[in-house]
Amino acid sequence: MKPVVNTIGCHTLLLLILFCQFLLVTIFNPVSIEAAEWKAGVATVSVIPEKPMWMAGYGSRDKPSEGKIHDLNLKALALEDPEGNRIVITTVDLIGVTREFSNTVSKEIQKRFGLERKDLLFNASHTHCGPESRLPILFYIPEDWGIKIEAYVKFLERRYVDVISEAINNLKSSRLTFSRATPVPFAVSRRFPSPKGILYRSGPSSYYTGGPRDDITPVLKVADLDGNITAILFGYACHPITLGGNVYQFSGDYPGYAQRFIEEAFPNATALFVQGCAGQLVPNARFQLEYAMGHGKALAKAVIEAVDGEQITINGPIESAYDEVLLDFEPLPDRKIIEENLKSDDYRVKRKAAYFLKKMDNNEPIESTIPFPLQTMRFGNELLLIGIFGETVVEYAVQLKSDFLTYDFVWVAGYCNHSVGYLPPWRIQREGGYEGGGSMQHMPVTGPFTETVESRVLEGVRRLVKDVSD
Repeated sequence: MKPVVNTIGCHTLLLLILFCQFLLVTIFNPVSIEAAEWKAGVATVSVIPEKPMWMAGYGSRDKPSEGKIHDLNLKALALEDPEGNRIVITTVDLIGVTREFSNTVSKEIQKRFGLERKDLLFNASHTHCGPESRLPILFYIPEDWGIKIEAYVKFLERRYVDVISEAINNLKSSRLTFSRATPVPFAVSRRFPSPKGILYRSGPSSYYTGGPRDDITPVLKVADLDGNITAILFGYACHPITLGGNVYQFSGDYPGYAQRFIEEAFPNATALFVQGCAGQLVPNARFQLEYAMGHGKALAKAVIEAVDGEQITINGPIESAYDEVLLDFEPLPDRKIIEENLKSDDYRVKRKAAYFLKKMDNNEPIESTIPFPLQTMRFGNELLLIGIFGETVVEYAVQLKSDFLTYDFVWVAGYCNHSVGYLPPWRIQREGGYEGGGSMQHMPVTGPFTETVESRVLEGVRRLVKDVSD
């Protein structure tokens, strides 16, 4: 007679063996359990000035700030992967910060925590309803108010160091996941075909619904080991100029409202907004507070749905890289032309001419080549975050997303690390208009970029992506 095999007993024995193996691994190699976990810390601080300041973004303003609509916040998200690599991403409801500023803060954080420059990313929402936070002084700000910027920048440096330090000190075991929100198409282009077949800057009442956009909203969710959401990092590409130059109260515009609505939906979480490549993209409805709230609500709704939806687990590791690319500006015209510009009816042209004539008279160096920062952060094979300086136009995001298809998602952020002036591709540079060079009248640079601008930026980014991918 054949023996009867007790399949139930064999199954139980197999489970017992596997359980014992699990106990042995847990007791003698507890690191293997911890290795699957991230650590995350988040912190927030207000950056509302203590006194009235000249507001950033609109040259038409003729007086300083008068209170606030809501707070302007600086936020920091510190992340540590299972291998112990750390990065910090900061977001702020301001027009932007400069390369000199972000490098100064980075040096202090390196002293305190050992983080390198490549491990810190500074992104600004670019709201036009915040205080001016960029130096050197721009040409649309009255000189008696421009000198107050320096004191505010010092205040801001302390805020950045404090909030980054707090986020790092708050690091706790966490899990990271990623999702894409439903497209939120309120961004439209202010450059459109003219009868002459070129693109130019439109007026405030007409926009072009064609052309490239970047409507996909990336969402990075951070939760503790019990599943409680602690931070939500999300992005969108659209100029925060829903509110116009007639507004003299501080406001984060639509990104500020989006963050507020998300934090109301998740009371224990901090929402951090990352501005995308929004150079020529503007809201399709403007100049009313209700529109800013409405755009913020639409964006928040999409993010909330993404947070509650299907997620991609971020396994790591983190790899980061940073470099500065040299870009050339067109040289200054002859002194006679600059002297003629002193007679201009355009105050921007007049003040810029006075600025450079003073440098000439004092024999000060006038540089036409300036370094600009680029940055990449890789989260395993799931997510690639690219940070580009300046008011990056959306064509850069479109190109770079098509370049790196091996990642589940490529997140391209503009307004990172240095946010002074527009960054156009060479096509827009040739076409001209505000983004193609007209905006440089506000900036203390010799002229528009040269034709090498696009190739140098793209080559720089591709080199950094290779650095974090090898």
